[in-house]
Amino acid sequence: MHATLCLPTSPAADIPLQVLVSGGTYNRSYWSGLGLSSYSYVARATSAGFATLAVDRIGTGASSQPLSTLVTASMQADALHQVITRARSGVLTGQKHARVALAGHSLGSMAAVIAAARHPADVDALILTGYSHRIAPGELLASLASMYPAALEGRPLDPGYLTTRPGIRSSLFHASGEVDPAMLAADEARKDVASATELPDGVLAGLSRDTSRRITAPVLEANGEKDSWACTAVDCTSAESLRAAEHDYFTAPLTTYVQPRSGHSLALARDGGAFTDFTSGWLHHVLAETTRSRS
Repeated sequence: MHATLCLPTSPAADIPLQVLVSGGTYNRSYWSGLGLSSYSYVARATSAGFATLAVDRIGTGASSQPLSTLVTASMQADALHQVITRARSGVLTGQKHARVALAGHSLGSMAAVIAAARHPADVDALILTGYSHRIAPGELLASLASMYPAALEGRPLDPGYLTTRPGIRSSLFHASGEVDPAMLAADEARKDVASATELPDGVLAGLSRDTSRRITAPVLEANGEKDSWACTAVDCTSAESLRAAEHDYFTAPLTTYVQPRSGHSLALARDGGAFTDFTSGWLHHVLAETTRSRS
């Protein structure tokens, strides 16, 4: 699993680490704004004092690309567990990280839920974006219909690795009329893949009440108001309505956030920086609480 580590400009002795996991057909560049620096979650997070480790899910970016049928959301969760274990020990960054947050987007959120449920001691906070427990069946089918084998675009991958058909990412991942044209161009140019076996496994395990109720770390669930995936069967008109729909799926403390006029790829929205800043404030608070409870 390949990753990019970024450190704050004034690193402290005990830097909290955010492990960042992108969604389907994205890779770690999602968190750095797909090359558009003004949209970089990483830049704002490091400015707020966090270290970030943005990973390429197995099969994407510079990570290994095994047979696609071997790549599942559960496999990604196991890889995340290994990454976090090594980060905490100091093997990855040269510094032990006593406080670790795991942040996911979409399919990456599903993997993050599975990882946090299987290994509760791994994470001190969990951030889920482009995520809810109820996805409209029609939206699942529409998402699958929007994809085809990446090999048809000349990628040397087996047919189980899928990418989006040309020109469809705007309607899938962004709010109509609310996205920077430069971002749409970058999104199409930098699109990646997902395994056909990741989504079914992610839905079955990552959206299960039995799974998410095993999470012990505080959870932030953040969506765009116009998310065509996570908000088709859940009311995302406000943070309160999102929390009302989702709180029974968790036993851990749940905070919700809704970004107005934003779509599924929340970090890439015009004002996605507001979400990043909210997340940084929330993380500082819950990680401080975690430190006090340990002392």
